[in-house]
Amino acid sequence: MNSILLVFCQELFCPFPLLRDFCEREKDNNAPLIPFSNVRQRVAAMTGISEKTVSTITKEGESTSQKITTPRKKRMQEKKIILDDFDLCAVRNKIHEMYTIRKEVPTLGKLLAELKIDINFRGGRTTLWKIIRQIGFRFKKCGSKRKLLMERPDIVAWRYRYLTILKQNRDEGRPVVFLDETYIHASYTVNKCWQIENEGVLKHDSAGARWIIVHAGGEMGFIPNALLIFKSQSKSGDYHDDMNKSNFMKWLQEKLIPNLPANSLIVMDNAPYHTVKLNKAPTLSSTKAEMQNWIINKGLSYLPTMVKAQLYEIIKEHKEAPIYEGHKVARLPPYHCELNAIEFMWSLVKRRVASKNVGQETNNIVNLTEEAFQTITAEDWQKQCEHVRHIEDKLCERDRCVDAEIDRFIIELNNESDTESDSSYEDSSDSDYSSLAIHMDHAYSK
Repeated sequence: MNSILLVFCQELFCPFPLLRDFCEREKDNNAPLIPFSNVRQRVAAMTGISEKTVSTITKEGESTSQKITTPRKKRMQEKKIILDDFDLCAVRNKIHEMYTIRKEVPTLGKLLAELKIDINFRGGRTTLWKIIRQIGFRFKKCGSKRKLLMERPDIVAWRYRYLTILKQNRDEGRPVVFLDETYIHASYTVNKCWQIENEGVLKHDSAGARWIIVHAGGEMGFIPNALLIFKSQSKSGDYHDDMNKSNFMKWLQEKLIPNLPANSLIVMDNAPYHTVKLNKAPTLSSTKAEMQNWIINKGLSYLPTMVKAQLYEIIKEHKEAPIYEGHKVARLPPYHCELNAIEFMWSLVKRRVASKNVGQETNNIVNLTEEAFQTITAEDWQKQCEHVRHIEDKLCERDRCVDAEIDRFIIELNNESDTESDSSYEDSSDSDYSSLAIHMDHAYSK
């Protein structure tokens, strides 16, 4: 009887008062109104429908193998917002542009409206806020309780150090070599990639097999014999899964370092497999003995009573920049791929591959790519390196302008801890079911 009642309640949404009234009458009568043996008749009386309908639904319930479940409210499916390096840089540049050129405070509402036009951003306010936090911005309260969108000071300082190193090395005449990895599909079509001045916007999204490309170069052109192309074995969306410490070290030792100009400055991002140091300093995860040995080997001293945190302060103060077989390394600031000149060279190469990749066999993509690299000249590199230097100069000037403009609004910053929580989001009540899935062309470490 219970199963039949469940069928009626779920399929017909019978009114609850009928059931309650029937039970109340049986209670007052102190006996069943209809004998318990007459199940069909009792159900019909309880629900107010005919005995024939009871029989029909019962037969349908017995004949189906599907479990009858209570209808549930459908949840809205989460959207995934995919941003590449170019889009992330566009978000950061838009924030700085509002401060330095338009002399106004950027808000989520203003940014969302403009990014929908500039980069076809399809997320909501909450998703945009996650992206802004991801690239290193926070809302900070000033004395007037107005919230200012400010870049994390460690990223600003990192950018300043990097730009200073590049300027000093260029002044010294040290060769600057940019290295990176990318990928290309066999059926490569051009829609969107890194933008080169006066050449529009490209795209390299495509299905099917892909090949990983590793190379390096600078104003001297691509480093001779340093090109590496191999077929991806990864089924994930991140081609960095094909690269690891072993692969990178093999390429570094066998193809790059033997062909580098003497005393080079190598520019690279912060992918974990790029961190292969010969003079690696201990970290807080190192043992106390490792820290002590490092300090002694450096000719420094420490007190026996010092704890690891104190030893680490000594290490931080005296650790050297990474050394890679006699060459210096400069690490790009997070989400600043416009400072890596090789990004623009990828675009040139892929354009030239796409122009000839019509009706070609899949396996011919390697030959087409190698031929495209051979067409890139030192003059092509010099043009893009000059473009990157122009960006570096603009960043230096922009940082000074941002400081000046923010100072116009700041009266007194609140406690630092207030700005690190999500409560600093200017409209925390905003509802948005979008989830953040930033697709990076680079795996940055924080």
